[in-house]
Amino acid sequence: MNIKEAKQEVIHTILAYTAKNQWGNYAIPQGRQRPLLLIGPPGIGKTAIMEQAATECGVGFVSYTMTHHTRQSAIGLPYISHQQFDGHEYSVTEYTMSEIIASVYRCIKESGKKEGLLFLDEINCVSETLAPVMLQFLQNKTFGNQRLPEGWVLAAAGNPQEYNKSVREFDLATLDRLKYITLEADYEAWRPYALSAGIHGAILSYLDTHKDRFYVLQQTFTEKTFATARGWEDLSCILLQYEALHLPVTPDLMAQYLHCEDLARDFYGYYHLYTTRQEDLPVLPMLSGDADGTAKCQEFLTGTSFDEKLLLVHTCLSALNSRLQEYENSCCRLSAFQNVLERLQRYQKQTGTKSLPEVLPSFLKKEEDILLVRREHALSSEQELQNTKAMLYELRQLLYEYQSEKTSMPQASHDQSSPRIVPADDAALFLEAARRAKESSLASDADQLSSMIDQCLNMFLPANGPEYIVLLSSLSQNALFTRFIKKYPSALFEAQSDRLKLRSREEQLRQELSNLK
Repeated sequence: MNIKEAKQEVIHTILAYTAKNQWGNYAIPQGRQRPLLLIGPPGIGKTAIMEQAATECGVGFVSYTMTHHTRQSAIGLPYISHQQFDGHEYSVTEYTMSEIIASVYRCIKESGKKEGLLFLDEINCVSETLAPVMLQFLQNKTFGNQRLPEGWVLAAAGNPQEYNKSVREFDLATLDRLKYITLEADYEAWRPYALSAGIHGAILSYLDTHKDRFYVLQQTFTEKTFATARGWEDLSCILLQYEALHLPVTPDLMAQYLHCEDLARDFYGYYHLYTTRQEDLPVLPMLSGDADGTAKCQEFLTGTSFDEKLLLVHTCLSALNSRLQEYENSCCRLSAFQNVLERLQRYQKQTGTKSLPEVLPSFLKKEEDILLVRREHALSSEQELQNTKAMLYELRQLLYEYQSEKTSMPQASHDQSSPRIVPADDAALFLEAARRAKESSLASDADQLSSMIDQCLNMFLPANGPEYIVLLSSLSQNALFTRFIKKYPSALFEAQSDRLKLRSREEQLRQELSNLK
């Protein structure tokens, strides 16, 4: 099973285990809810899909890496209690609450979510003293005499034995109580995520033609060579930041993330070619509608190999994806700003404070406390948390400017000329003006982005070669693009997408006829 299929299976399991019957009881009793166990190579995204699944299902999330824990932190510390049996008092050993179970109850208390996902990573690499405790927890969902609360789904993950010498094999009795899922590295399953996540275009372009190098593992007695999905994504982050800071990218940098000498050297050569072509080709002017830029890009398409055409495709996709990400972030920030304003107004009414600037300090403190809880228990994505935090900061700045009576209304477009002054006697009106300006600016950005998409499609359309199919399919797989195009439809993309579907169907029928012969 690939990582995309595994995520859906986790979501389906959460939905099934938290479903209730007509009497309000869980349809599947806790004793019959087999814990999920994902076994797959390191760096494939096991932890990430668990957090994403919990967020999408709207349940709480608590995560532990078990190699960091001892028997005492898992089961609790012993203490002596006194109990009566048959008229006699006895000293009995009991245990304080497990740190892990306590974290679940704390999540319930702070988040208000009675259902959730408890994820235990590296479950098959625990210490010798902790192993029996973990087997008991997997089988009975109890640590000592403390049971996992009803409504909480238990999931675990680990690496196969060939990836980790400290792996412990589960016995048959334990395996027969688990919902066992084996994961395999699959570039095609990872690619849609990579497109939406803004993975560096050089990496996507390289892996599109070298799929066998997406996940590499070779072990000998003397060394290990490997490259993982996590390694490619982390390399993408550092490359983008190095480029933003104009820092030199060297072969050694590649080797720090791709622990395979031949692969690191080969990708460095490709990256150098990719960045050189980026500098030579006027992609951004072309997307902006510049006639000379478009002509140069079309001339490049007519006289180069397929690999270089593919390089241009990914350069265009990277530029579009960057703008799509900026647009989506702007949408999220606007939504966060609207939500913050609504909560501020409600809080103002609840406290009975007439002045927004006066109520702001206590409101911001309350909101920041909520953010801490949501981050600790993964109740929102990291991007959502960052957007909300940014909007709280912006709200503080706006009201400071309002109080100082030195600000002009934010512009409704990128034109910064002719500012309009907002009367400084009503903070609510001032904030509403800022919100409307954000909406207007966002609409302008959407128009520009729609124009860039059509310009890109028109540039590749005359060639109508395999690279055009790669462009269309990559756009179709990109969640950022599909969300944008649903809101702002493109007749050109729809027409070309229909052609692509028809061509795929024709090829499928041709293959079926060939098989019949």
